[in-house]
Amino acid sequence: MKFLSQEEIKELQIAEAQSNKKPKKTAEQIQAIYSSGQNILVSASAGSGKTFVMAERILDQLARGVEIRQLFISTFTVKAATELKERLEKKISQQIQETQDVELKKHLGRQLADLPNAAIGTMDSFTQKFLAKHGYLLDLAPNFRILQNESEQLLLKNEVFRQVFESHYQGKEQEQFSRLVKNFAGRSKDARGLRKQVYMIYDFLQSTSNPQTWLQDSFLKGCENADFTIAKEKLVDDIKEKLWDLETFFRYHLDNVANEFGKAAYLESVQQVLNEIGSLTHESTFEQYQEVLERVVNISKAKNGKALTNASRKAELQDLKEAYNQERKSKFEKLIALNDQITLLKFQEDYHQESWDLAKTFQVFMRDFVDAYRQRKREENAFEFADISHYTIEILENFPQVRQEYQERFHEVMVDEYQDTNHIQERMLELLSNGHNRFMVGDIKQSIYRFRQADPQIFNEKFHRFAQDDKEGQLILLKENFRSGSEVLDATNDVFKHLMDEEVGEISYDGMHQLVFGNTDIQSNPENKAEVLLYDKDDDSDSDDEEEFATNKLTGEMRMVLKEIIHLHNDKGVPFKDMVILTASRSRNDQVLLALSEYGIPVKTDGAQANYLQSLEVQVMLDTLRVIHNPLQDFALVALMKSPMFSFDEDELARLALQKSEDKVQENFYEKLVNAQAKTSLHKDLIKSELHKKLEFFMETVHSWRFYSKTHSLYDLIWKIYSDRFYYDYVGALPNGQARQANLYALALRADQFEKSNYKGLSRFIRMIDQVLEAQHDLANVAVAPPKDAVELMSIHKSKGLEFPYVFILNIDQKFNKKDTMSEVILSRTNGIGLNYVARVATNAKEEYVPSTIKLSIPSLTYTQNEEELQLASYSELMRLLYVAMTRAEKKLYLVGKGSREKLESKEYPTNGKGLLSREIRLDAQNFQDWIWAIYQAFSKEDLHFSVRFEGEEDLTKEAIGELEHKSQLQNLSQAENRQSEAIKDALEMLKEVEVYNEIHRAAINLPSVQTPSQIKKFYEPVMDMEGVVVAGQSKPKETTVQFELPDFSKTEKVTGAEIGSATHELMQRINLNKKPTLKTLSEALDQVQASPAVKEKVNLEKILSFFDTILGQEILANQDKLYREQPFSMLKRDAKSQEDFVVRGILDGYLLYNDKIVLFDYKTDRYEFSSQLIERYRGQLELYAEALSRSYQIDRIEKHLILLGKDTVEVVEVN
Repeated sequence: MKFLSQEEIKELQIAEAQSNKKPKKTAEQIQAIYSSGQNILVSASAGSGKTFVMAERILDQLARGVEIRQLFISTFTVKAATELKERLEKKISQQIQETQDVELKKHLGRQLADLPNAAIGTMDSFTQKFLAKHGYLLDLAPNFRILQNESEQLLLKNEVFRQVFESHYQGKEQEQFSRLVKNFAGRSKDARGLRKQVYMIYDFLQSTSNPQTWLQDSFLKGCENADFTIAKEKLVDDIKEKLWDLETFFRYHLDNVANEFGKAAYLESVQQVLNEIGSLTHESTFEQYQEVLERVVNISKAKNGKALTNASRKAELQDLKEAYNQERKSKFEKLIALNDQITLLKFQEDYHQESWDLAKTFQVFMRDFVDAYRQRKREENAFEFADISHYTIEILENFPQVRQEYQERFHEVMVDEYQDTNHIQERMLELLSNGHNRFMVGDIKQSIYRFRQADPQIFNEKFHRFAQDDKEGQLILLKENFRSGSEVLDATNDVFKHLMDEEVGEISYDGMHQLVFGNTDIQSNPENKAEVLLYDKDDDSDSDDEEEFATNKLTGEMRMVLKEIIHLHNDKGVPFKDMVILTASRSRNDQVLLALSEYGIPVKTDGAQANYLQSLEVQVMLDTLRVIHNPLQDFALVALMKSPMFSFDEDELARLALQKSEDKVQENFYEKLVNAQAKTSLHKDLIKSELHKKLEFFMETVHSWRFYSKTHSLYDLIWKIYSDRFYYDYVGALPNGQARQANLYALALRADQFEKSNYKGLSRFIRMIDQVLEAQHDLANVAVAPPKDAVELMSIHKSKGLEFPYVFILNIDQKFNKKDTMSEVILSRTNGIGLNYVARVATNAKEEYVPSTIKLSIPSLTYTQNEEELQLASYSELMRLLYVAMTRAEKKLYLVGKGSREKLESKEYPTNGKGLLSREIRLDAQNFQDWIWAIYQAFSKEDLHFSVRFEGEEDLTKEAIGELEHKSQLQNLSQAENRQSEAIKDALEMLKEVEVYNEIHRAAINLPSVQTPSQIKKFYEPVMDMEGVVVAGQSKPKETTVQFELPDFSKTEKVTGAEIGSATHELMQRINLNKKPTLKTLSEALDQVQASPAVKEKVNLEKILSFFDTILGQEILANQDKLYREQPFSMLKRDAKSQEDFVVRGILDGYLLYNDKIVLFDYKTDRYEFSSQLIERYRGQLELYAEALSRSYQIDRIEKHLILLGKDTVEVVEVN
């Protein structure tokens, strides 16, 4: 096998550059494809063609005689592996066709045949095959299974935790272990706090190459190496810097500004501060700095905190005064924080040994838990993916002959997305490689999976090592981006060159990392300049988005996005599928979906939201199951009663809550319902007859479900609930109804799967769901078939690797999630465990009413060090997340946020003098917007390649936003007017005020009612009795009279008017209207109608044919492109009197859709004498149809026609 030398590669690069080929390979791509003989790291920026390079390298090696089985190719996802295999299959087949070399043809043919069995896939897929083959070396059976179901994992983990917990609680070190449990118990006073930390540490351990080794060697490293002298020195440096900064500020003020204020009182205090700072020298001790700092802080607190405040009232000096006060306040906030740090450091030193001892106890427990859980999984012969990797490493490390077999087999070990590798994967790659045959492709700027324990420093360490010494390995930079226009790349570079460095960002965004425009076929277009769209929020308004949603009002940010989407679609003809909305989290996705729905914009989501169990419809069902299992659960019971199934309102629930027995002090809610039903309570007069009937029905229904659950499967029980209360139909009429129904369908299936596993029964199913929710391991939402041309809504993580012409990064003002830094335990790979130690601290109080000791949570020194390390790592990852989002765009990029323009423009943003924002500004940022706005302000003198546009309320009216020129069809019916969202939000607000109803269940209990109360039924009687309209929730009255009819033994088949009417309706829908119908085409259409011959004989074809000679018939034939027939609809209506919602469903016979009007028509086969009779009979029905159409298309002008087929001739009448 002959590979190219560096000279030959250079010749190839020159030849490629001089050729007329399009597209050409870059010199760096050629280097990456043909280099060999040492480890190679390819740093490939976004859109630089790394997948192309990897595929070409594989093909080149195959062409040089390497076997496909000799290549180990690791991809990040199964999808990426499949796509790579497909690309290779196509290219190898092409090479076989093109080459004239017979031996090469045979060789490539063998590779093509071996491709399905090649080692191309995820690490997990490789390790499973490896362990199935070699697991016997560790006494592992080859028929093991993977614990992919988080619920099953959780049940198994909880069982093991309970066993290990009990053994420690009853063991020799009971006292120390009890202290550990109490340390993390919090308010729950039980083991849940400890269990949460144990599981978090276990997840971290699973990403290490050897969990027990890390526990032994690294878990306590921070405690062992804690050096308070160094900590004090570092703190002194910070104090020094801040005090001298304050001194400079005050001296400048005295020398240049103070004269304007005469002998103002505050200047005396300023001089006192300067005297204190002046007493310090470079030789001053930690204690001296501490004392001075404390005195300076105390001066600032004198006179109720106003000793240093400039209180001048001179109008001409207000700006100077405000500037001084603002700056002085900012500087003292930092000094006070440092003073607090000194106090904390003292506590940390005093309680260091105790927290260390606690960490040792924790280490022992973790060691036992890891061993016990590992053993339990071996007994079950079921493992997590990480276990499979650990066993693979164990075999490769301890059995040299196996390691040698693989090292000799693999000519090259290739890894895609190397920046997302974790330590367990890195160790495996080391063991499979011979030390100089690794090919690693990735981009550290796109490492966004730290939450999966990916460590970008694995990539970064090699990057720096290879860059400094090419004998260590070859570093190849792919910087040219072929995906995006220069406008996108320039904007991205502008942001990150001012944001990222080694300290905050983990890389210097310099010439080695900046994006280079590479696709010369893309023309520059000033209109595509990146835009930051900011909703100019009223300065006085503190309302959050949630408040806007509570009033069913679209957020300013979302309205800006709608305005741009409509502009792009209407004015530039951009298809919806060319646009994507990216969000950092999915917490506001429901509101985004509703906003797009209101404007008729089709949308598809990534479908993998892990909030399935929190979705409204599923929560209602889970509470229903809880009540069936045990009706004594008050919160679940109230949730069910308030749900759409039964619709008890606050007044009714309050009346029922007062139904206490005379002889009982305490009763749960269900017992009160029993009292109310039996009329035995103290306040039975509060229960009116209507409420009593409603309660009777509720109790009977719940009782019947409970009885049914004892003899039927969970699957059958769930479907019975859906059927009895029309719940499945109901949710289908809500916004995103198809997805909601899919969620309900999946609940039944998941219950069925649960019962088919080793676990049975409603009780265990509910316990499993509760454990899943408690551990915050939700299930994924169910995906439904998306529309073909639709705006995509997805998370930034999901968008990685994808590209879209137009990208909207939404909610750049949304606060970063800092949940990691609020944990009781923070882990570091180098420092080990840092924990909050709960100490009993003496108060030294003399007063009797003050306790002698108080509990104080003291973060250990290692905790604060780990916290700082975590903050830097988190902010670096957030920067990379923004980079991934921005580089998804091909043509134009929008970043959308909000803020008060006045406030934003009044802020100043210091730089570090090296072209970056100051470290403090970068680490103080609360969201992406803080970074972007700070860059825009601080570097405004530069020619930044992005603009900022503020828009206020006057720019975002309904008229300004506009509407789509091509409306979506009726099946995508906008539900914006159905008040569903408003009803939910109103109910949530009400529940906040009613403390009785637990906040946990608020999502489950506030959908509008599916039941139509009797007064609504009466009010809508004309509508409900009409053909073609159904009101969901209407069941037949119990008092239906049973009638007996004698069978008809006559041989003549009777034909009813209803049968003829149904056949006529079906015929009208089957007629081919591409050309004018004839008796022949009508007869052919009639043959397809599902009716008996006797019925078909009665259908008058000549009469139907004559309809197409009428004005309406002619209009239908002339406007085929505007015609819609047999269109279903569903909508929510609200009764004005009762203010309750109900669902109306139906099917429209047909309509013609124009830009400014809709012509609606409906066939009627009723016998009649005067047409006015049918007009009055069906007026209400047509009004409902017209309302549905008007809501869907936002067109007010609806012409309504009845096509009357009940006489010998056709009559077309317009209904006004």
